[in-house]
This record gives sequence, structure tokens and C-alpha cells, in this order.
Amino acid sequence: MKDKPYHHGNLRNQLIEAGIKLINTDGISSFSLRKVAAECRVSHTAPYSHFKNIDELISAMGEHVTEQFMGTLHASVQGKEGSPEVMYLLGQAYIDFFMEHPQYFQFLYYHSGIVIDLDNYNSDNYPPFVLFRTTAYEMFHTLGLPEDDFSHQLITLWATVHGIASLLTNNGVHYSGNWRELLKVQSVL
Repeated sequence: MKDKPYHHGNLRNQLIEAGIKLINTDGISSFSLRKVAAECRVSHTAPYSHFKNIDELISAMGEHVTEQFMGTLHASVQGKEGSPEVMYLLGQAYIDFFMEHPQYFQFLYYHSGIVIDLDNYNSDNYPPFVLFRTTAYEMFHTLGLPEDDFSHQLITLWATVHGIASLLTNNGVHYSGNWRELLKVQSVL
């Protein structure tokens, strides 16, 4: 048996990225630490130096993506809170993040187990959605919209941004235009 090469660099992040790739390609039912190790060309025991088991790796994958996503979203609105264009900037950052990392969309919304409760403002929702919701509600309040309409308006805004991200990350959807320009067409943002 040929020895696996000695691995330099950040193996933990490489295992996480390989895990995301494998889940998106093969699904979660056939996912294993052994397959992740093979994808990274390390010994089948190497992942255990970073993760106790497959569940810990999947959790780390979700945290890895969420931290990056939140960083992008926060940066887009930092110092612009309360401004009229804040939702447009947040929506643009949402789309830009998945344009740059299309592999993360499928993992996050189909395999990571995140929960988004559109009916309950106080629920323990996914942090990027909480930021989106909080920012939207602040804008709605500033615009003087009736609070009874907040939830419906939020769903409309999020469906637009999330829908664009869903389309642009789908390999079966082809569009020759600029995905970023689609938000400018939406009067809701």
C-alpha cells in the first residue's frame, strides 16, 4: 500500500472544505471521515486529530460556513445601519457570498440542519437570517410600515435574495446576465 503524503498546512479547514464538497456531491448518507481523508489525500486516521466523529465534522462545517457568511453580511452593513440602502447592501452581500462560494449554499440549506422559523421572531434562528430579519425590521420601522406587515415584507425580501442565491448556485440554471443586477430591479429593496 502506498503511503499517504505527509500533510502540511491547515488540515482542519481542508477537511471541512472536502466534507462540504463530498456531501454536495454524494449526499449525507454515504458521507464518512474515511472518504474525507481520501479526498484530502491523508491517512484515514488523520481526521480524528481534529474531529471525534462525523457529527463533529458536520457541525464544524456548519460553523465554518456560518462564520464566513456572517462576516460578509456584517461587513456590508457596518456603519450604514439605519440608512435607506442598508437592505440593498445586505441583500447584495448575501448574493455575493454565494456567488463566491456556491458550494456553501447547498450544504447550508440542504445538509447542515439549520433552522429558520419565519413565524416566530424570538426563535433561535440561523444567525445570518436573524441579522437579515433584524435589519429589515429596523428599516420597516423607519419607513413607518404597520408592524402587522413586517413578517410578510420580510418573507418577500428574503425570498427575493435567497431565491436569487438559489438560482445562481444551481448548476442546471443558466443565465447570461449579471445576478448582482437583479436586486436593482426589485423595488422592495
